[in-house]
Formats: sequence, C-alpha cells, structure tokens
Amino acid sequence: MEYLFRGASCGGAAQPAPPSWYQKLVKKETLENPGSVEELFRKVRETQPNCFDGAKVVLNKGLSNHFQMTHTIQLGNAMPSYRLQSTYVGTKVHTPGEAFPVLLGDIDGQGNVNCNIIHQWTERLRCKFSAQFQAGSQNAMHQASADYRGTDFSCSLTLASPGLATGCGMIVANFLQAVSRRWAIGTELAYQCGSNVPRGHLAMVSLLGRYETERSVSSATIGATGIHLGHCLQCSDQLQIGVELETCLRSMTSVATLSYMAEIAKGHVQFRASIDSNWCVCSALDKRFQQLPCTLQLTGCLQHKTGNMKVGLGLLIG
Repeated sequence: MEYLFRGASCGGAAQPAPPSWYQKLVKKETLENPGSVEELFRKVRETQPNCFDGAKVVLNKGLSNHFQMTHTIQLGNAMPSYRLQSTYVGTKVHTPGEAFPVLLGDIDGQGNVNCNIIHQWTERLRCKFSAQFQAGSQNAMHQASADYRGTDFSCSLTLASPGLATGCGMIVANFLQAVSRRWAIGTELAYQCGSNVPRGHLAMVSLLGRYETERSVSSATIGATGIHLGHCLQCSDQLQIGVELETCLRSMTSVATLSYMAEIAKGHVQFRASIDSNWCVCSALDKRFQQLPCTLQLTGCLQHKTGNMKVGLGLLIG
C-alpha cells in the first residue's frame, strides 16, 4: 500500500489490478444469432434424397432481373400434371444476396392456386403470408407468420387458418436463445382450437436445443407428442453424413434414417442416399452440365417390405 502511494506521489501511474477469477468467469461472450427454429434440422434434411416417380421436365425462364417463370411437366403412374410458377423479386436489400419483397405464385392443371408473399421490413423483422385455393372448394387455407432476429436470439409467431367467426385456427410461437458459441436452447408453444379438436382446444409445449461445432450440428426437439433428434457431420469437403430419429409417443413408433451426401466438384455431380428402419432405400443423382444450362436428375426408391419401387428421370433447364 505504501508503495502505491509512493509511486503516485512520484508521478508514476498506479498499475490496474488484474481481473479476478470471478470477472473472467462472468465475462460475456460475443454471441451470434442462432437462426430460426425452422432451420434446426435443415443440415440433416439436405443430406436426404428427394425422390419422385416418372419423368419430369422443369424449364426456368428469366424475363428480367426481377421476374422469372417456371414450367413443370411431370409424367408418372398418377395423372400427368402441369404446373406454372411465377416469381418476382424486389429491389430492397438488407443483407447481401437477398432482395425483398418476394412474390411467389403457382397454378396447376386442375386449377389449384398457391401464393406466397415474403417481405423483410427491417434488418431483423421478416413477415410471410401464404394462401392455398383448391378448385371446387370454398375453404381456403391461409397462414401468416412474423420472424424477429435479435443479436443472440430468434422468435417467431405463426397464425394458421385463423377464423374469428368460427372460433378455429392454430397459433405457434417459438423462441431460440444462444447461450454460448455452440449451444442454443429454446421452447415452442402450439395452440389449436376448433370443433374437430378434442375438448375444443389443445395446447402443446416443446423444448428445443442445438449443439454446433465446426464440422457437426446436433438438434433436438422434445415434446409431449414426440421426440425428434438429428445429427449432421461434415466428414470432408465432399462428404456429409446425417442421422435422424423421429419418435411418436402416441403411437409408440420410431423411424431412424441414415443418409449421406457426396459431391464431386470436378465432375459437377452430387449424390445423395438414405436408408431408414423401415428398410426403405432411396438415392438421387444430380449431374450439372457445365457447357449447357441444364441439370440431369436420376432418382430411385425401393421399399423392401412391400416391394414397391419408383424411379424418376428429370431434366432441369435454365
């Protein structure tokens, strides 16, 4: 103590005391936004193939920098289908690579119409509205949602087919908080009411969690109705492996899926395959031609228990 006062009296500055062990422990980390709840199992689902039956041709035509048309023709065991989709992208940019508003609309050969409107009002708030109209039906399904992304948390609110006069609809609210650089935890509340719901209304609460490293992502959802687990591992720059487990506590059934995705950059080839506990084997091969603006798709799915098999051949132009 005498030395400190002596140094200060001689004109020297007093040395600051080193931080204690408690100050080091409570030192706040710089956390990033954990993403939305819809993205919890996105990495696992990317490794699983998307199979279809029959032949499919998709033609993408850009009319301008903001407007694009897509024609889809599919032939298979079911009735041949045709779908026309239009996409408009606005000029408002908040983040690189994304422009808003986005207007999506499609109609098929039977007269069914789907429309989506996505707009990001600020850098943190994004809203989405979607509606479905079926030919010959007076009941239209519509849904509105709002997502807010804070510095280290995300929350969203979704209203599905709300009917003030009939007293039916569904509300889903979720919250995801980053507690460290690798851990994120949250919760989700789903409330449904209507005449077809037991006792007129039903509420369910689920717990959410995600653990992320440089090469792997693990996600979990635990609720009263079921358990959903997923894990994705980046083995190398060309290979990813995913494991997913879905359990329904009401029917006491579980389905486990093992999948992988391999990419050959020089050959512009992407291959995905999966096998689940029901002995359903699926695979998909995408070959992009570098000199031609088209992609060739080959898919196959075999259900060993029933012997059902479907094979798909697709061509994406544009």
